Amino acid sequence: MTTLLPDRAGLRRTRIRVDAASGGRARVLATTSGDPELPCLRTMILDSAPGYARVALVPDGALLLAGDAISLDVRVGTATRLDLVEPSGTVAYDMRGGEASWDVRLDLAAGASLTWAGEPFVLSAGARVRRTTDVTLGAGARLAVRETLVLGRHQERIGDLEQHWTARGPDGAELLVEHLSLGASSHRPGVLGGNRVLGSVVALGLDVPVDVAAEDRLDLDEGGTLWRRLAHEAHLAIPTEAWRAVLAAW
Repeated sequence: MTTLLPDRAGLRRTRIRVDAASGGRARVLATTSGDPELPCLRTMILDSAPGYARVALVPDGALLLAGDAISLDVRVGTATRLDLVEPSGTVAYDMRGGEASWDVRLDLAAGASLTWAGEPFVLSAGARVRRTTDVTLGAGARLAVRETLVLGRHQERIGDLEQHWTARGPDGAELLVEHLSLGASSHRPGVLGGNRVLGSVVALGLDVPVDVAAEDRLDLDEGGTLWRRLAHEAHLAIPTEAWRAVLAAW
């Protein structure tokens, strides 16, 4: 994918820091830097308690359009839990030769926990998007992420997607490394076929019974589990039973 994005130094970055405050509710520090005229993800604190916070990620402006570069940097402190939620999905629109990016960095300290209940990410015809997720887990940290990729709106072909997922443990060992490249040719038989939705659940640092969604399950060599399902409709692609089991294992 040819890089057409503007200089990232001038774009907006959202940072979230959550730490356990002694004797009180968790302390949440959320900042947004960069040009205020450009779109970003804003945060809204929904709930907090000792060692716990629940935060919503709210789009500030129309997302995603050509030239958008969304950056989210999250750090969860020692023995603290953060639940991230999205009030709505995201649509990457026709970019008419341009492209956009969506970069996420998750840093979990020792004993920290993070759940992210992601809503559908729709890749419209003509969209060109690069998504990266970079995860670092401290000793005893736990992570659960739900993702749904909708590859084209109704009766559309998809655009181009380059997606990179990397997760490392406390010793720097790679737990999950994945590169997913999808485009118009992905609908051919043997790739996506007639399916246009890819649902995933990633669980790291958690033990989930082996019989949970066994047909969609991949146990990782260094610990953790990935569930993945293809379907024609979004509600059928999400491995719901896996997501419920992961949350129950908390």
